[in-house]
Amino acid sequence: MAKRHRLLVGGEERTVVLDSAPGGGAETLVTIDEAEPIAIDVDAAELPGFVSFRIGSVTRRAYVARDGASFDVTVGSRRFRIQQVTGSGRGRGVVGGAEDAPGEITSPLAGVVVEVRVAPGDVLEAGATALVLEAMKMQNEVLIPLDGTVTAVHVNARDSVEQGQLLIEYDPAETEE
Repeated sequence: MAKRHRLLVGGEERTVVLDSAPGGGAETLVTIDEAEPIAIDVDAAELPGFVSFRIGSVTRRAYVARDGASFDVTVGSRRFRIQQVTGSGRGRGVVGGAEDAPGEITSPLAGVVVEVRVAPGDVLEAGATALVLEAMKMQNEVLIPLDGTVTAVHVNARDSVEQGQLLIEYDPAETEE
């Protein structure tokens, strides 16, 4: 049976419907704001707080941390705060804009910088590893989300960082329309 949820995701209200996939498989059909359903297979059997999910042939990992009634979800270098909307109003204490602004990479979680792989002036493609963080004895690659040129690196190897701390600044490449 389908379950309908009203959620705040990064400060924006969304309607999310979860339903079992036809045929009784392990996949869940996820519909966001009346868009086409997406089949997702989630495996939460890994380390505490980490989940793997598969959409089509692509598998990704996410870190999920509960913060009271909210969940902070980190996938690669993107962070989202998710909170259920109750009653007729929006939830309280929700921080909006959890994704990095273009030109900035912030720490998706608290940890220690293991390796910095970029320097000012480096021209990078989206998806390149900018640095490696260690948190809870697990190494996490922080990726550059857009093509661009690194303008500043604010951390060094062995630095402790807090979630949300500015790590790297870059000039996003102009896209051709």
